[in-house]
Amino acid sequence: MEELVRKIGECIERGKVNKLSPYPNEMQGQDGSDELTRQALDAGVGPENILQACNDGMRRIGDRFSRNEVFVPELLMAAKAMNAVMAHLKPYFQTGTVKA
Repeated sequence: MEELVRKIGECIERGKVNKLSPYPNEMQGQDGSDELTRQALDAGVGPENILQACNDGMRRIGDRFSRNEVFVPELLMAAKAMNAVMAHLKPYFQTGTVKA
């Protein structure tokens, strides 16, 4: 389960939204944040752990941006990957099952 959570954070940082997403090139054909989040939830990973992985991924991409290693397009792709995760997590936070 830890591996799934780690991969979700990596997908956020790299901007990998789903399996059909052509970006980034070296991750083509691999599951993205959308599929990995569903797998993690199905495996019993807590939404708060998934959210933490997302936060970590966004922090890493933000750090890289501040060092001019990535630019706005990469940040936007990371945000799209984060939105894919949040679509799965939103019901947990809306019902009060989990606190953000």
